[in-house]
Amino acid sequence: MSAPTALDRDNHGLAAEYAAALAWWREAGVDHDFTDEPQGWLSEEEPPAPGVPPPRTVPRQPETDALERALAPAPAPSIAPSREAWPDTLEAFAQFWLHEPSIEPGALSERVAPRGAAEAQVMVIVGQPEEGDREVLLAGAQGKMLAAILRAIGVDDSQSYIASALPRITPLPDWSMLAQAGLGELTRHHIGLVAPERVLVFGRSMAPLFGGEAGPQLLAVKDNEIPLLIAPALETLARSPGQRQRFWTHWLNWTRR
Repeated sequence: MSAPTALDRDNHGLAAEYAAALAWWREAGVDHDFTDEPQGWLSEEEPPAPGVPPPRTVPRQPETDALERALAPAPAPSIAPSREAWPDTLEAFAQFWLHEPSIEPGALSERVAPRGAAEAQVMVIVGQPEEGDREVLLAGAQGKMLAAILRAIGVDDSQSYIASALPRITPLPDWSMLAQAGLGELTRHHIGLVAPERVLVFGRSMAPLFGGEAGPQLLAVKDNEIPLLIAPALETLARSPGQRQRFWTHWLNWTRR
């Protein structure tokens, strides 16, 4: 018997590799031959019998309509929609502020009431309570910053009224949407109940609540026009000496008018 040649050894190795490849595909669940030619898997519709009307079909809406509906902005929710239900005294407004269910878009914390008395020298409005506020609005670092500002501008604590545009912490509030939903009108009503000499708003993002303009303006409330200044947020003033200097300049120019 002759010894195996190199060609025999090559053929044997190729056969072993071929068998191993077939075994691998068989283990993977592929044990049939396939083709890329298209096949008619669905049966063709049979024509209706004579005298039988064809079935009614509902026309499909274009996909673009569905996309437009998905991308369309949601309608703005109403905030305290019944103006007749708005309180007409400051004491009643505090209870309304703590319990009215419509004024809480995505809120996460307990509500905090405004503080101060009517006819204040300055009414201060911030966007929302400070983290950690419970019984007292702005009881933390922002409150300390505000107290320093009031001392610097010569306003005694008893002559200030501190309020927030939202009753509790709300992540990333959309002020434009909230203004359209009625929060701007409710804020004006609140200002009218306080009847302050001036209104100081900390947070330029809240400008949509007051007509969309930052800086000094005259706010029409009931039959009066109250001077209003929209300044940077308290946390911005706390970390930026330049912003504090500009705020002081704006305050002096505003109060000299």
